[in-house]
Amino acid sequence: MIVVEDGKIVRVGAEKDVEVPADAGRIDHKGWLSAGLIALHGYSGANGELRDTTRAALPEARVAWAFDASSPDVADLARQGITSLVLTPSPQSLAGGASAVVKTAGRSIVTREAQVCLGFSSQNLSFNRFPTSHTGGIAELDRLFEKPVGTLEKCKQGDLPALFEVSTPSDVLRAIDFAKRHKLKGALAGAGWAGEVATAVKNSGLAVVTPTLTPGEDRRTLRAIVALGAADVPFGFGLEAPASHAATLRLSAALCVREGLARDKAWRALTSEAARIAGVEKRVGSIEQGLDADFVLWSGDPTELSSAVSAVYVDGKRVYAAEER
Repeated sequence: MIVVEDGKIVRVGAEKDVEVPADAGRIDHKGWLSAGLIALHGYSGANGELRDTTRAALPEARVAWAFDASSPDVADLARQGITSLVLTPSPQSLAGGASAVVKTAGRSIVTREAQVCLGFSSQNLSFNRFPTSHTGGIAELDRLFEKPVGTLEKCKQGDLPALFEVSTPSDVLRAIDFAKRHKLKGALAGAGWAGEVATAVKNSGLAVVTPTLTPGEDRRTLRAIVALGAADVPFGFGLEAPASHAATLRLSAALCVREGLARDKAWRALTSEAARIAGVEKRVGSIEQGLDADFVLWSGDPTELSSAVSAVYVDGKRVYAAEER
């Protein structure tokens, strides 16, 4: 039983232990209730507006300004039980700006500055724009962090985490070395094989955001993610929506569970652990008193792909309800 007032969870517990106001409306659901899912990497609501191909570094950009909450692809996320999204710059720059955490309904922005996005993969380089090599890219980032200003200064001081865009284990090690030298905290995003260097990732204190997984995902990637779980590395799932279907987020977790990932770790990676990685655990990610009333009603266990979304609530308001059959 949860009691919601003004968009917040004010009471939660067994029905016999929860005092319900006499004038409260009541919804009974024969199924499961969970916190809303959180996608840690994506472009829904701002696709095509999140890149600048003319400059290698634009750290003061704010992707929140490009967010269009009325976009149909944002509603697509909500229908799959995703109530929050980390909106990120496209990974074409060394410093693409600040990510934002947005709600998938209600035009709500949880935070306009979630992470500073830094590039360490070949995607962040260009043959016709400086820098053209990993060595040059790291040298330029070193220069920017020597006398940082704005968001980079906040990152250097530990007030704003970094999101290190990576693709390969080599990218991961370069990013870890950079984070250590500049004493940065944050997460590694995009390296499906990060688990192959799980010990180094664990020792770095960085979290991991997985790339979007697909039904035909190679087992090397799945085993690497399972290795992250075995090493107790904090991780969550990314979703390159709208290019990837919103249902892929829960599918990614299910694929990892089938490969051997503990079911509870997979679920936390979709909810509470994802919220911590995004720095918004005091707002979303759990069914707890004082948090935003973002929750999902399911037909059955949400870790089972046979279960469907029955209804989705964001800030206590129903934003989606499945048609009754």
